[in-house]
Amino acid sequence: MKPDVILCHYGEIGLKGKNRSYFEKKLQKNLRETIKRSMPGSFTSIDRLYGRIIIRLNEQGQNKISTISALLKNVCGLVYFAPAVKTEQDIGAITQLAVEMMSSGDYKTFRVTSRRTDKNFHVGSQKMNEDVGAAILKTTGKVVNLGKPDKTCFIDVVDGKAFIYTEKIRGQGGLPVGVSGKVVSLLSGGIDSPVSSFYMMKRGAAATFVHFHSVPYTNEASIEKVREMIEALLSFQLRATLYLIKLAPIQKVIMTETEAKFRVILYRRFMVRIAEAIAHKIRAKALITGDSLGQVASQTLENMGVIDEAISTPILRPLIGFDKLEIIDKAKEINTYDISILPDQDCCSLFTPKHPATKAKLIDVLGEEKKLNVNELVKTALESAVIEKFD
Repeated sequence: MKPDVILCHYGEIGLKGKNRSYFEKKLQKNLRETIKRSMPGSFTSIDRLYGRIIIRLNEQGQNKISTISALLKNVCGLVYFAPAVKTEQDIGAITQLAVEMMSSGDYKTFRVTSRRTDKNFHVGSQKMNEDVGAAILKTTGKVVNLGKPDKTCFIDVVDGKAFIYTEKIRGQGGLPVGVSGKVVSLLSGGIDSPVSSFYMMKRGAAATFVHFHSVPYTNEASIEKVREMIEALLSFQLRATLYLIKLAPIQKVIMTETEAKFRVILYRRFMVRIAEAIAHKIRAKALITGDSLGQVASQTLENMGVIDEAISTPILRPLIGFDKLEIIDKAKEINTYDISILPDQDCCSLFTPKHPATKAKLIDVLGEEKKLNVNELVKTALESAVIEKFD
């Protein structure tokens, strides 16, 4: 039996009080755009019900459930979704459909789990579980197991209709992308930064990306990698903008004018200044980095504090307490790991000293920066930026 609807269930959106409809509408819009982008013409409508969103499928959509499910798994804000069959709010019709759905499949034990949010329906959840379960038992001969059944028949009674399904498919959870404003993500081409971007998307932030490169002193491999990463991240965020920034001119000045051990910190201070200027331009509220505490020299508490001092915009670090294996596991899950490990030449590895400062003092770094025309260097970098759109 082909499902004719998909029930989409959210989690913390239900706790948003007076703002709940705003979050629901955003999730509804993201679902619509996600399916339209890859599966146009597969549904008739996407509507809000009490505590859930319903996707009404046409014949094309019913024949492509697995394809649509693969898309929905990446929509932030969904806790789970369920391809379901709709019927009337009538215990006879519900029982007949439930028996039909449970009469196929290789399983030995089952249970029935009902939820009745529409209190106008005269049969309570427990009574429905018992009556429908008895009918399934009589017809199929399967064994009831309320603890760990092989198969569960779910029944949702809501808004004048009943929906029956046997599978819950896990989603990303979190909040719909776009409800938490804009952020600027510093995307390096490594493993960490795309993962940090994903975690901010999951919290409802829409990311604009900035990539710093050292072409022509390095090849363009990192730029191509970043483009591929963004394409992968479009599974979670439907469109994005990338700013490509030349860092090499700034690095050359830093290398010739400042003390070697402070170079990496100075690079990073320029990076966040440039990213902040872009954030102001697009009205983003924060910067995102893939920093993990203690992973490299620039990611000690002391050095991060010195880097943060360069700007007033908050710098968020979603991975700050993660270890490398945790980050790698998530990178594999969101399909950016294989891209990240492709060989390239990272801009920060260019002109890197053998012994970078790990516990830099702000007064020393500010003294080095006095040797540089900071504003002019930032301005020149912004003027030469290349902007690319993804959707």
